[in-house]
Amino acid sequence: MRALKSLLYRFYAYRLLTSEGFVYPILTVHALAQGLDLAGVGLAAGTFFLGTLVGEIPTGYIGDRLGRRNGLALGAVLVSLTHVGFAVADSLVGFVLCWSFWGVAATFRSGSTDAWLYDTLVDADETSRYTEVRGRSTSVFYVAAAVTALCGGLLYEYWTFVPFAAAAVMTALGGMLVLTLPEPDSNTSTEGFSPAEAVTALTSVLTTRQLRVFVVLSAVVLAVPETIEIFVQPVALSVGVTTELLGPLYTGLMIAAAVGSSLAAPISERFSIGAWFTLGTVGLTGVLLLASALPVVAVPVFFVARSANTVSDTLGSTYLNNRLDSQGRATALSGVSMVQALVFVFARSTGGALAVATTPMTSLAVLGMAAVFTVLLLRVLVDPFESQTARLFTSGETT
Repeated sequence: MRALKSLLYRFYAYRLLTSEGFVYPILTVHALAQGLDLAGVGLAAGTFFLGTLVGEIPTGYIGDRLGRRNGLALGAVLVSLTHVGFAVADSLVGFVLCWSFWGVAATFRSGSTDAWLYDTLVDADETSRYTEVRGRSTSVFYVAAAVTALCGGLLYEYWTFVPFAAAAVMTALGGMLVLTLPEPDSNTSTEGFSPAEAVTALTSVLTTRQLRVFVVLSAVVLAVPETIEIFVQPVALSVGVTTELLGPLYTGLMIAAAVGSSLAAPISERFSIGAWFTLGTVGLTGVLLLASALPVVAVPVFFVARSANTVSDTLGSTYLNNRLDSQGRATALSGVSMVQALVFVFARSTGGALAVATTPMTSLAVLGMAAVFTVLLLRVLVDPFESQTARLFTSGETT
């Protein structure tokens, strides 16, 4: 138990160092300052998910073949290089290249982070703690992002290069720290992980209708808050928030995300995962509709969206990891992330175009209504939350 606690503390420290909060409050502002418009920012930011489409399967395979720890370290190095690229980008092409490369670099984490954590808990026979530990690690990530975001806004006013350099250095340190973590014993059998086995692991996501439907449903739900991200800065500025206050604003948003992550386990115990994915989406869409009519409430809505996003992300990870084998887990999770990325690209590109034609909040309300319709339709056709016979270890859902 003591050994597990030590490992988790180091894992939390890794999550802290790779939070990248320095760039969050100024990235869109920086792109706009270099001559991009909202449509250009939406297009460039959307290519982040094109990068994940290209990188998810290869990097998930690397995580299973060479070890999740090594994949996480390599990802940290590449993300550090990305932040340096953002600092010197001065055109639409430059920002497209940076965002897409960032997407590829981020895929080294998307499957391997959860795979390392879940298999480490398997080794310790503590899988029942997954939602709690995963939620806590995400909270640490966002609290660190909150503090660094506060600094990032101030540093950007002093010298635009500094926040990007700080994010690059901090992320590189996280890469060095993660190399001190062991590879889980439950993953040692994948030392000779072959391409054929990778294909088997990937297709395991598609073996049941319920799992397939959940992957699509969760992608649609998460696409709404993911699209909200590109509008936070311009909307905040339009309702009177100054550039100097963007840092404190993002600090509050990160804290809201941390709170949401910490609430994931209690929510799963009190309600079902299915109830959250349905009612949470309806609730978020409701506040987006309110904000489209009353722009003054837009900023509080961003806080609600941040919390809702981390709850959905954590519960979605619980649902998936509880249904995947250790062998090829990172590859399978990367396949899920690839589907999500495809939906996110469409949502961000569409949201940017709608925002130019209408307003950002109207665009988001439309996306929210589309998400509600999709969730309800999928649950009517093939409900991924019904006909389940065993309880999830920390949720009120059954499997």
